[in-house]
Amino acid sequence: MVRVSKGKSAKYVPVKQSNTMTYVLGGIAVIVVIVVVIGGVLLMSKKEGTPADQVTTKLNDATPAFVLGRSDAPNTLDFFEDPMCPACGTMERTYGEQITKGIEDGKIKVRYHLVSFLNRQSASGDFSDRAGGALLAIAKSSLPDEQKQKAWLGAHTALFANQPEEGGSTDHSNADLARILGEGAKAKGAELPADTTTAITEGKFTVESAQNAGSASTLMQSIGATGTPTVVHNGELITVQGDWLAPILG
Repeated sequence: MVRVSKGKSAKYVPVKQSNTMTYVLGGIAVIVVIVVVIGGVLLMSKKEGTPADQVTTKLNDATPAFVLGRSDAPNTLDFFEDPMCPACGTMERTYGEQITKGIEDGKIKVRYHLVSFLNRQSASGDFSDRAGGALLAIAKSSLPDEQKQKAWLGAHTALFANQPEEGGSTDHSNADLARILGEGAKAKGAELPADTTTAITEGKFTVESAQNAGSASTLMQSIGATGTPTVVHNGELITVQGDWLAPILG
């Protein structure tokens, strides 16, 4: 029999890789990481869409004070207004008739978001919230939708036609608002229900309007708007000057 000597067990010594191979593998790893990061960024960008898409999403998720027009209108306008804002009053007096016609012709849908930055510029200290609450009372009224839209449009027009002076010594009481908005609604062929008039006179929705204004202010900041009036057309901020409305109305 032949004896095989076991001897000492052999120890495995790994072959050292060359520096070149190390650099190649390291480079590949870096490239993979970069590709993954870029892919993630592109995927997120695609998911979030363009800036206009992002603004549109935020506006669609918000709750406006009132929506006027047909749901299938080809153009959507979002208005951010303060009832005490002189520039908002100028916009209404300058473009109000065109806006109303565009709504009635089915060319535009308008979503109003009311803010109250300028409460402090009113004699009462809360006019913007009270006026917003008065419009909210109409939005919550029992009027049929068609009559409600007429009433809101007429009230909105009358509100800015009788707008108090910014920083002035007087503004409207709730009873004044009930009368002014009621007359505006009537001018458009709609009669405010008695309980709606009472709600305006008693300031029933002033607190809710103030809360809504806070949310609208936050929304304004999130879409990059800095003041009133702010107008957004299909996700794009519009400069309100000259004949800006004509291309939208076609």
